[in-house]
Amino acid sequence: MCILKYGSILNIPRNFICSLHPKIKELFNCSLCLGFWVGVFIGLCDYYIFMTDVNYYLPLISAGVCWFGDSLLMMIQTIEVYLDKKLEDME
Repeated sequence: MCILKYGSILNIPRNFICSLHPKIKELFNCSLCLGFWVGVFIGLCDYYIFMTDVNYYLPLISAGVCWFGDSLLMMIQTIEVYLDKKLEDME
């Protein structure tokens, strides 16, 4: 999910895909939604390629983990920006 959403190597294809429809752009802006669909894709690959049992909870687990990880990274970046600004003001 992070590679699809933030990966600089995917900027050109992501911008093209997002320009096709506003809902697709909305999907790429939401880590919960994108995490869900990544989980669906991984679950389908797991079932059809590796012939494992269907895991119906995988998309939901993937969505939750992706949302939590993205929120945690955003919080850390916000704290980093705040501390950098505080250090600049002290100098």
